[in-house]
Amino acid sequence: MRVESCVTNSNNEYVGKFFREIEPFSFNVSLQAGYSLVEITLVGAFVALLLSLVTLNLFHFQHSSQLSATVNTFLADYKQQQIKAMFGDTSGTGALSNYGIYLGGSSYTEFQNAYGTSNFPVSLPTGIQVSTTSSNSQILFLKGSGEISGFTSGKNTVVLTDTVAGTKETVTFNKYGVVTSVN
Repeated sequence: MRVESCVTNSNNEYVGKFFREIEPFSFNVSLQAGYSLVEITLVGAFVALLLSLVTLNLFHFQHSSQLSATVNTFLADYKQQQIKAMFGDTSGTGALSNYGIYLGGSSYTEFQNAYGTSNFPVSLPTGIQVSTTSSNSQILFLKGSGEISGFTSGKNTVVLTDTVAGTKETVTFNKYGVVTSVN
């Protein structure tokens, strides 16, 4: 089938005829476009690189937020133990008691009077470690005042470490039990 069409310019003057053949349902293979194997491989490698960078950044963010949440939980427990010693959480005994925190590697334990009695262990998330410069790995708040028993200057820090990401947070306190810095 031959189709003729006239082409005119803007003044409607005859310019010429174009002829073309129309063959229904036939495709000219030379006009088909596609991607070469090299182009597909390069795009795939680029996408894989971007995904790996995003994954690594999200992994780091997860660990930094996990350490931050652990520090906040520890500080809340630390202050709660001090408040119990100051104002008395008698637990039905009717008498004020000393309260404290024992620090041990991958957990810490809240206790009443002395470590080993009325314990409440708190497990830290995987990869988080706790250590201290305090003697006996514990912080004991005196009943009534909330001061730290046996306080020694220079031995007043607790360090929470994320062993996977290699980051750490140091909590420093004074003899009154007040947290002076977290960094």
